[in-house]
Formats: sequence, structure tokens, C-alpha cells
Amino acid sequence: MKNYFILFVLSVISIASIAQDRSQGRRGYDMSNFNGVVTGKVVDSLDRTPVEYATVALYRQKDSSLVTGALTDESGKFIIEKLKPGRYYAEIKFIGYETRRIGGIAITPRSPNISLETCSILAANENIEAVVVTGEKKMLLHNLDKKVFNVDKDVSVEGGTAADVLENIPSIEVDTDGNVSLRGSSNVNILIDGRPSMLTSMDELPAQMIERVEVITNPSAKYDPDGNTGIINIVIKKRKEPGYNGMVSLNAGTGNKYNAMASMNWRQEKVNLFASYSFRKGEMNRYSLGNRVTFFENTTDSSFLDQNSTGQARMMFHNIRGGFDFFLDNKTTLSITGNLNFRSFDMGTDLFSNSYNNFNSDFLQNNRITNNGYDGLGHEYSLNFKRKYDIAGKEWTADVFFSRRNNDFLSDISDISEEEIFNSITSPDVFERATNDDWMNAFTAQTDYVAPIGNGGRLETGVKAFIRKSDADYIYNVFNTNGNIWEYDATRSNHFIYTEQIFSAYGIYSNTFADGKFSYQLGLRVEDQLAKSELKNTNTVADTNRLNFFPTAHIRWEPSNAHSFQLSYSRRVNRPYSRVLNPFLNTSDKYNWSQGNPYLEPEFTSSIDLSYNLNLRKTKVTASVYYRDTRNGFSRNMKVLTQDDLNAMGFDTLGYFPTLSTFINLSHYENWGSEFVLTQNIAKWWRINASYSYYYSKLYGDVVSGADEGSSWNVKLASYFTIGKNVDLQVRGNYRAPSVTVGGSGRGFHMIGGAQGETKEMFWFDLGARIYVLKRKGTITVNVRDIFDTRKLKYSSWDTNFYSYNENWRDSRMIFVGFSYRINNYKMRQTKNNEMDDSFDIIE
Repeated sequence: MKNYFILFVLSVISIASIAQDRSQGRRGYDMSNFNGVVTGKVVDSLDRTPVEYATVALYRQKDSSLVTGALTDESGKFIIEKLKPGRYYAEIKFIGYETRRIGGIAITPRSPNISLETCSILAANENIEAVVVTGEKKMLLHNLDKKVFNVDKDVSVEGGTAADVLENIPSIEVDTDGNVSLRGSSNVNILIDGRPSMLTSMDELPAQMIERVEVITNPSAKYDPDGNTGIINIVIKKRKEPGYNGMVSLNAGTGNKYNAMASMNWRQEKVNLFASYSFRKGEMNRYSLGNRVTFFENTTDSSFLDQNSTGQARMMFHNIRGGFDFFLDNKTTLSITGNLNFRSFDMGTDLFSNSYNNFNSDFLQNNRITNNGYDGLGHEYSLNFKRKYDIAGKEWTADVFFSRRNNDFLSDISDISEEEIFNSITSPDVFERATNDDWMNAFTAQTDYVAPIGNGGRLETGVKAFIRKSDADYIYNVFNTNGNIWEYDATRSNHFIYTEQIFSAYGIYSNTFADGKFSYQLGLRVEDQLAKSELKNTNTVADTNRLNFFPTAHIRWEPSNAHSFQLSYSRRVNRPYSRVLNPFLNTSDKYNWSQGNPYLEPEFTSSIDLSYNLNLRKTKVTASVYYRDTRNGFSRNMKVLTQDDLNAMGFDTLGYFPTLSTFINLSHYENWGSEFVLTQNIAKWWRINASYSYYYSKLYGDVVSGADEGSSWNVKLASYFTIGKNVDLQVRGNYRAPSVTVGGSGRGFHMIGGAQGETKEMFWFDLGARIYVLKRKGTITVNVRDIFDTRKLKYSSWDTNFYSYNENWRDSRMIFVGFSYRINNYKMRQTKNNEMDDSFDIIE
């Protein structure tokens, strides 16, 4: 018994000593400076792409009380700091995804830093029925400040161009001439990989080169504020998987249309090489007809003009792109990219004109033949540096970008058989030639810095310098039949130089609150613009210097996984470009003159957007309403010149009265609108996408009666069918209702209507099929565009003394057949069970 008592006493003493040692050990840690940290990266469980703006909330294990949280950055990374010792669990949420819980997170003095590594989350609308998941990206994704449309799912664009891709996206419209508008306005900024591009047309870029399209109606302060309705950013495909992968694509269409593309990527250890080449050749027939009636003041006389034209265009495009990424270490990347673009365009046009006055003897008939030749060369170079840090979410980037575009334009014009019919007087043939040699340089340098700040917040800041110069030398010659020589016409030649410098800085702060259900972003961009335009012929110089502020704000409320609301605001600018600033009077078309306005002011737009998103397993709905107020809104202005106007301009009696098109600033105009987008999985083999957009516009200022307000709407419907494992079918229809042409439709003097006209309705249907062959490495596609041949651009314009109506159309009913083959870049994922375990993932 005595021995047991001694053993018991020794045990008590030992336990007390150990407890005292541990107590002293705990007191030995300085808890005042303790900083527990949890880091990780959030990716899509299917395609492993980073999920930006996902909410990561941290809760105490014992009582489920919220401690703090963070948002993921563009690379999907997050960091949560200033944590006290304890046991926690995390919840990862993002709109359209299942919530994921991760438990067993223990912060201790010995283990203050916990890494959750890569956390994958499953898209809610992918979690339907037992299916074989092939790793395809979702067609539509939502981030805090943008919508992302993945092109791979769209069958109808195979063999097409960027214009075909854009016209299938909700909110975007593309007319028959390839002009792009967003939410009913052509004042949209189109970027390629986040930068302005040297492309002169969306038809130059093959659809197969496009990975995704980002539509940003209220961009954050990080983006340039150009484009009143927002930004369309086209992202080019670029792979970084280890090893070699690539794709080859060949397409042929009716009407002698051909295109091909080859791309490759090679990644090994610290180097990633990529290159692509695309070729496009085609012919296009174009047609137009128009008529105009002019009413002369204080008389009953009228003048009539009827015109119709036919033309054939031949196009050739080559695009070479390449570069490399060099991974200096696991946190530092240096990238160099180059792009070379060759383009040629030849078009012959026959224009027939009949003009007469009240059916009297002044009946003039004219046949004008024009042969245009265009050759262009563009090249771009970029140097990009990216540095990441041990602190997740902290990043520094620096970029330098240079581009140059050269264009050579030659136009041979023949006025043949101009004849006064009733007088039987025939004028001699007139031969004219116009050449335009122009170039433009653009240089950009910027640096951006992103870092976590405060309790789960994030700070973004950066500075940018943009310098651009363009030089256009337009030379007009008339052929002297007596001397058999070309003579320079100084009155119709001009040399215009435009220089612009923009220096800017921005700051953005983002965070979450209320258990991570609310996320917000606040930003401000400051820009100093210096611009100078100079018409060499007359030594006319116009200088501008403007300091502008562009605030942005975004807030999102996600009460549950299925529902979210978002409110955003931004202030933006639409700056007139050189062609509409050039004050030169262009009279090459005797019936339609044009002249720029060097004093045209930029237009500034304040935009508010409220949207709602519903995400169910088989149904996805996006609904939004918006309001835009545009000050100094500029618009094309067209009028028929009277004899008094011609006399004031130094012209004697011409025998006809041409129109003069220029640009003016309105006081302002307002736009209201709403959008509705539905994605519905009806069955495993059938899915539909539908969108409806409504626009209303009200103009104030120098607006022609009847064109000061109006509404319009459009509907897009696509139905996707899966037949077996290897066949996809798609049927797509588009309808656009008549609309007032606020600000005009199109670009430059090709704009129609302005504040004095409207466009008519337009509709068309497309059909596409995709067949997977060669173990899904190969794809055969068949597409039929504009099945019923209904795509025509119809518009009317009017003023107090004239009314005109026009129709333009081109070959639109086409059949494309194509084949593409993928090398090492298509990998089937394993079958996933749709039964998800809602329990905690434990971090050991």
C-alpha cells in the first residue's frame, strides 16, 4: 500500500509539472503579434480554370460564427490573414456553383499558416442526371463586372469569323456590313486580348482562333473608359498544358470562300511556345438601292434622285501570331508576343444614277464605275511581365505594347455616259483617281499592382500611358484626255495628321460583408488627354487638353446559391477619331459629299445597370434593366445643300444638289433598356438559349422632328440537340425590330441615320451541325447561314427639305463545310457521379 501511495504522489507531481511547463510554454508565445493565415486557390472542377471573385468565408468550428472572408483574384487565389488560434471551417461560394465546405482548419502557434491548396467547385447547372463530363466549358459565365461567353459550344460559328461569333451573343448586334453594336448603340470599344487591335473588320479574324468573348457593360476603373455602352473583349486561344498540342482547321464555303488555320503550343519546364497562322480568301457580291426627294424652299419644285449599285469584292487575309512565355521561377513570368497581319481588298462597283426635277427636261442619267484596291500591313508587339508573391492574391504586372498599321488605297473612278436625256446632250467621260497612303502608330506602357488589404479586402492600382499618331495623305487626280496625263487636283486632295496622348491612373478596392453574401468594388480612374489635329492643305490646327474623372461601382448580393442581384455604375467616354475630325470637304461622289468636324467634343455617358441571376440545376436566367445618360452626344448630320449653301461654299451652279454629311454634338440623349437571357436544359439531349432585349431612346438638341425618340427590341433563339455521343445540331434565329438610329449605325461617314432617321426590321435563321470523328480528335462541321436569304439593311433619313430611303445587302445565304483536327489538347474526363457529398472536406 505504501508503494502505491508513493507512486500516486509522484504521478500527481509529474502531471502538475507538465501542466505548469505547458502553461509557461503558452505564456511564452507573444499572442499580441500573432497572425494566422489561410491561403488557397479556387478552380472549376471540370475544366480546372480559375474562378475569379469567388467568396471564401471562414467560420469558427464551435459555434459556426463568421470570422472573416476574402474574394479570389483573377488567378483564383485568396488569402485570409490576422486569424487567432482556433479551429475553423471554410465555405466557398460563387454564383452558378455548388457551395463547398472545407473543415478541419486548425490554426496554432506551431502551425500559423494553413494552405488549402487547390479547391475545386462544381457548377450547379452541370450537376444534372448521370452524364459523361467531357470537360467542356459552360457557354455563359458571370463575374462581378462582366459576362463571359465561351465560343467552343457554338456550332454555328464553325468556319466563320469574329462577326459571326458576336452576332450570336445576347445584347450584341452585327449588321450586314459587319458593324457591331451593344445594347442598340455602335459606341462600343472592341478589344483583342484586352488591347485595341489593328483589325479593320471583324471579318478578318477566324472564329476558330477565339476562345471566349467578354461583354463588360459597366467595366471597372481598371479598363480604359472608351465606348459608351461598354467593352467587348475577344480573347484568343492560348494553351499552357505540358507537352505539345495544336489544331488544324480547313473550311470551304459557297461563293468561292475559303479559310484555314493552324495553331500549336509547346510547353516544357520553363518555356511555353505558341504560334498560329490563319488564311482567309473570299468573294462577296454587294447590292444597294436608294432614292431621295428634295423639296425646294418657297416653291413647289422638287428634285428626285434614284440610285442603285452592284459590286463584287475579293478579299484576302493572312494573320501570323506567335510568342513565348518564360517562367523565370514559379512566381515570375516574362512573355513576348508578336502579330503580323496582311490584308488585301479589291472591289468593283457600278453605280447608276437618275436625277430629275418635277419630270421636266432636266433629266440626267449617269453611270459611275469605281474600282477600289486596298492593301494593308499591320504588326503588333507586346512585352509582358508578371510577378506573384508568397502572399496569395498579391501580384505585380508591367506591359509594353506597340502596333503599326499601313494602308495603301487606290480608287479608279469613271463617270461614263453622263447624258441629259431630253436634250440629247452627252457629257464626255470623266476619269479620276484617288490614292490614300495612311499609317498609324500606337504605343502603350502600363503597370498594375494587386494586393490583399485589411480584413479580406483587395486593392488594385495602376498607371498607363497611351500615345497614338496617324497620318493620312489623300491625293486626287483627274485624267486630262487632251494631254493624256493625270493632273493633280488640289481642291480634292488633303493631308491630315492626328496625334493623341492619354495619361491615366486608377485605384480599385473590393471586399465582402454580411457573411460573404455581399461583395462590392469601388474604383476611380483619372485621365489627362492631349490631342492635336492638323489639316496640312489649309494649315488648320485644333488642339484639345482635357482632364476627366471616371468613377465605377459594383455591388452584388447573393442571398442563396440560386439567386443573386447586382447593381453597377460607371462613367465612360466616346472620343471622335481622326476620320470624323478631318475638316476636308470630300466631293468625290458628286451626289453625296462629306466633311469632318475638328471641333467635335467627346461624348460622356453615365450608366446604371441592375441585374438578377437565377441558377437552378436545369435553368439559368439573367434579367437586367439599365439607364444611360449621354452628354454632348454626337451624331451624323446630313442635309441637302441649297444653291445659297453652294454659293457660300464657293461653288457655282452645279445642275444638281448634293447632300453634305458631317457630325454634330447633341445636348444629350437618354437610353433605357432591359434584357432577358434564358438557358434551359429540357432534356439530356436538348438545350435552348433565348434572349430578349428592349431599347428606348430620347434625344435632345438639334434633332429632326420624328426622330427624337423611339423604341426597338430584338430576339435571339438557339436550340441545341445532341444525337448520340458524336453529333451536335444547332438551329438559331434572330429578329431585330425597327429602331431610331440614335448616334447613327456603323462607323465614320458610313454611319446611317444619326439623329434623323431609323432602320427597318431585319431577321434571319442559321443551321449548323458538328460531327466528332477519329475518337473525337477530329470534327466535321456543316453550316447554312441565312437560310431564307432575308438579311437586308434598310434605313431611311429625313430633314425639313428631303426624305431618303436605302437598302444595302450582300451575299448572306451561304453553306460552309469544314474539318478540324486537335492534337493532344482534347482529353476526356472520367465519368462523374451527380451525387454530391455535402459533408466537410477535411484538411489534415
